[in-house]
Amino acid sequence: MGGPRVAVVGATGAVGREMSRILEERDFPLGELVPLASARSAGTRVPFGGRDVTVGELSAEALGGVDLAFFSAGAAVSRAFVPGAAAGGTVCVDNSSAFRQEPDVPLVIPELNGEELEADPPPRIVAVPNCTAITALMAVGPLHRAAGLRQIVISSYQSVSGAGRRAIAELAEQVGKLHGTEEDLLRPEPDALPVGDVFRRTIAYNVLALQGGMDEEDWTGEERKLLRESRKILRAPELEVQATVVRVPVVAGHSVAVFAAFERPISPDEAREVLGAAPGVRVVDDPERDVYPTPLDAAGIDDVLVGRIRRASGRDDALLLFASGDNLRKGAALNAVQIAERLFGR
Repeated sequence: MGGPRVAVVGATGAVGREMSRILEERDFPLGELVPLASARSAGTRVPFGGRDVTVGELSAEALGGVDLAFFSAGAAVSRAFVPGAAAGGTVCVDNSSAFRQEPDVPLVIPELNGEELEADPPPRIVAVPNCTAITALMAVGPLHRAAGLRQIVISSYQSVSGAGRRAIAELAEQVGKLHGTEEDLLRPEPDALPVGDVFRRTIAYNVLALQGGMDEEDWTGEERKLLRESRKILRAPELEVQATVVRVPVVAGHSVAVFAAFERPISPDEAREVLGAAPGVRVVDDPERDVYPTPLDAAGIDDVLVGRIRRASGRDDALLLFASGDNLRKGAALNAVQIAERLFGR
């Protein structure tokens, strides 16, 4: 077979499995799929191209001779293997946070800053942004080009699948335990609520406004990612970004509520026109007919849905909007494949 040898590192995880599906859906011209994972998962099989492919154990040797590698196994794994693979000639598209803020590593959403991939020589390491940042920036990036962003305030509504397959199981288990006792939640007994290892607080019938450790200003790492990645992707180092990250009991699909202030007046109608012409964005905005974005509507599709577009009260230079996107597809696997398509001339 012709075409590049393509490795998917973390092939048995939620994003890795989605990656393989998207490569197949989009008919990416690979010659061989090389699924790789930890020693614990090695030997299992994943479906691809109408057959089951055996997962190998990740090692430097296993990456030898691979032309393109997608990494979806966490920052520690990426730091351990990406530099060596890239030095050996492999193009590495990394879904972790390991290299996003490295000045010589492009952080790319192809619809917004795909020109970063056209450097000569082309980059050997490309970082995929945070899944919530992708959803937010797909919604406001086209408006930034049109009217110049000055400030964004983001509140996220992030599904549990962003924390992996164990998180989905944890939500399902807690819903099962609480089923039939919903009336008790009017006056819950804290010690009786189910708690799991992933979230460490009850996620079923709840929202969690603190995910991960905090820095000296009480921002979490996820919130800092929204600030730093927005500035880097939009090439707006002075952009004011405020963020609150919240986990919600939704299986798939991240959503964001955004306040965006611009350098000039912009109307909701102009914003709808701009977003309606933007690739990868679908305007879903007829609230009088109950038409607006939801994570269930976004799950399983490629576009980011944007709606509830309205003027900020008392402002002609600021808008409010709501967006939903599939965190496993556009928020991770699809964005990575789109980067590879650009790099490999598709």
